[in-house]
Amino acid sequence: MPASVKDVAALAGVSSSTVSNYLNHPHVLGEASAERVRSAIEQLGYVPNESARQLRAGSSKALALILLDAWLPYFHELSRGVEDVAREGGWSLFFSNSNRDAALERRNIDMFEAHRVQGIVIYPLDDVVPRLELLADRGIRSVVVGPIRESATVGSILFDDVGGGRLAGEHLLSLGRRRILFIGSPTVSQSEDRRRGLRDAVAGSSATVDEQDVAHLATEDGLEVGARIAALPASERPDAIFAANDMVAIGVLTQLLRHGIRVPEDVALVGFDDVAQAHQTVVPLTSVRQPGYEIGRAAGAALLRQLADPAAPLPEPTPFAAELVVRESTVGR
Repeated sequence: MPASVKDVAALAGVSSSTVSNYLNHPHVLGEASAERVRSAIEQLGYVPNESARQLRAGSSKALALILLDAWLPYFHELSRGVEDVAREGGWSLFFSNSNRDAALERRNIDMFEAHRVQGIVIYPLDDVVPRLELLADRGIRSVVVGPIRESATVGSILFDDVGGGRLAGEHLLSLGRRRILFIGSPTVSQSEDRRRGLRDAVAGSSATVDEQDVAHLATEDGLEVGARIAALPASERPDAIFAANDMVAIGVLTQLLRHGIRVPEDVALVGFDDVAQAHQTVVPLTSVRQPGYEIGRAAGAALLRQLADPAAPLPEPTPFAAELVVRESTVGR
């Protein structure tokens, strides 16, 4: 059986309350008592039961991060940013993945409420603000990564997705591309904003925009769309493709190259996020950079500010600006 507080107290020759003070309020102990407790803990291999302590306290020194799709590289970067801020602040961080499932997203929120976390960072699929506002009434504060309706108790971290889509469209137009295909997901608001930015860019020009919806914004989606494009006669193919994220763009790129379609000579290709894989592909990918790590740090810091002063009004979020990183998939060598 694991050693208990009573075991430590007996070996150290002190009371259980002295051991508890050593663990939670070490400054109240004298040097000799603290050394006896420390030595007993070391001999017995005692590990404090943090879950039990948190249950007694009714709260925890823990935060939660709920991701839309943990398999996408962009979310690896975002989660690393949140985790670093949490660790620097002395907080534990729990992760969960909603896997683009609204019901699972709701269960994840319920689970973390039951575990008495103090705060939640979430990249949502659904409108979760009403649920998060209820949590705020119970002392659990939240930050959403992405656009939300106005809320007095739920913070948000924004990125200029519309501006990013506009940059991609303007770049393709500047290269003389006129038959543009957008690949995105109508269930993800950020993807829809990127689509809107592209439409804004081509409005009033001679260019046309066709659109292909996919389910998950994964590499497999890009492979499927890319195969369909490759099967078209050359005269019917788009001369440019803007994918709502890099993984879809990489899937498309793979299929085009497999079928002997030249990138960018035949088809120019732009992705979104600028994850590490974007510059590692056979034809390095032009991409709209979304700084996932920095956004994650900003979300974590915003949450800790709420927890430090729950009564303070939430600041107006300033969106992270989009930046186009131009590589060979649009301009060649």
